[in-house]
Amino acid sequence: MKRPTPKQALGARFNEFTICIKMLLDNNHTLPSLILIYSAVDVFASLTRPENQPDTDGNHFKNWAQTYMIVPSSLPITAEDLWGARCGLLHTHTPSSKNSRHGKAREIAYYRARNPTAQMQRTLDATLKVVQAKGKLPLNADALYGSLEEGIGPFIADIERDPALEKRVFQHCSKIFGVLNSFG
Repeated sequence: MKRPTPKQALGARFNEFTICIKMLLDNNHTLPSLILIYSAVDVFASLTRPENQPDTDGNHFKNWAQTYMIVPSSLPITAEDLWGARCGLLHTHTPSSKNSRHGKAREIAYYRARNPTAQMQRTLDATLKVVQAKGKLPLNADALYGSLEEGIGPFIADIERDPALEKRVFQHCSKIFGVLNSFG
């Protein structure tokens, strides 16, 4: 069997993440879908680090999220908010993180509201006002997923446009995804 190229392996990982997240959301498994969203951003962001840097950090996550999820979307969130949410959710399964406790990020209150009726929308609006009054940031989990999914295309385009980024991504991809590095 022919071994996939780095580009094929990368595309397969993008597809696996988005398909799995969508399946979880469609079956009302919101918490696992959020965990997978944050894990996907971690993995994709780690591919952008310098070739000689074996470890990733929060700055890679925040830069990737800012560039590919926040700027092109209408999400009312910052990269710091997402990083804090990621840390809280992945480490303790709570909305609280060190950054939110120290005022560097807002705690997120996730909700789902796909095609609500007028009555449901009024109830949702009232609930969101209460959440905001408590200092929390309401965020639609489906919109967060949408921003991840929409960010993948521009990320791939940047990889194809920037030879230095392509080299870094495929060099890390070869280790993460088990594809031989074609760059020697």
